[in-house]
Amino acid sequence: MGKYTALSLAGMLSAAAFGPALAADLLPPPPPVEAPVLAPAADMSGWYLRGDVGVGINQMSSLRSTLQPTNALGGTAPPISTAYSDLGDSALIGIGVGYQFNNWFRADMTAEYRSSAAYRKGVTYTAFCAAPFCLDNYTANVSSAAFMLNGYVDLGTWAGVTPYVGAGVGMANHRMKNLTDVGAGFGFAADSTKTNFAWALMAGLGYNVTSNLKIDMGYRYINMGSVSSNPIVCELVTSCFFEVQSYKHAAHDLRLGVRYMLGDAGAGPMLAPSAPIFGARPGPLVRKY
Repeated sequence: MGKYTALSLAGMLSAAAFGPALAADLLPPPPPVEAPVLAPAADMSGWYLRGDVGVGINQMSSLRSTLQPTNALGGTAPPISTAYSDLGDSALIGIGVGYQFNNWFRADMTAEYRSSAAYRKGVTYTAFCAAPFCLDNYTANVSSAAFMLNGYVDLGTWAGVTPYVGAGVGMANHRMKNLTDVGAGFGFAADSTKTNFAWALMAGLGYNVTSNLKIDMGYRYINMGSVSSNPIVCELVTSCFFEVQSYKHAAHDLRLGVRYMLGDAGAGPMLAPSAPIFGARPGPLVRKY
């Protein structure tokens, strides 16, 4: 009994002596594993090229037929009235270069050709006419070119589709060719050109085919100023009033285009610089203690 008591006492003394040392060697519990941190997506920016094709639904307004007040015979220009007028549609093709400043704003410069549209107009008058009234019929072809500086606001992207609105200003050059006047007599005018201030309003949708290639479907209203002919020379020059035809030209355009981003179009979400990398893959943060 005395021997057992002595051994127990010795064990208790040993535990009391070495217990603090063993406890000092124990480590605190490890910290929780931290997931890699994602940085927000970078803004897309850079230069791009664009090309467009479409159709322009042309409109005429403020039609005028201006006659010289008198002719060589001393006759006074007769009053005339517009009987009908029409301007056909145009095919259009355009190219441009632009810059995407960020995910919300971009701007570009474009050059565009609009194919010949058929110009038709008729006027009636009663002076110098044996019938109750006479009708003169005018025909011509009008082609145009537009050079525009445009700005766009992209309204956000959902499932790769980005709606946008925009506006543009620039110049439009019109060429009126082969103007003829057929009625009681015959007349013709030399081809004319005129350059005007132009402005436009736009809306449409862009679709991301890839990070660099986008399809653009859009509507544009463009006002291209006025078109004027050269004076019409009559078959009988002495009785001619050298009429000038003019009107204001606008169009509703439906366009399909592509935009191609040059270089890196921007990255998606990225690991924050503080995230550790193990080999080629991110790993958990490990603290030394």
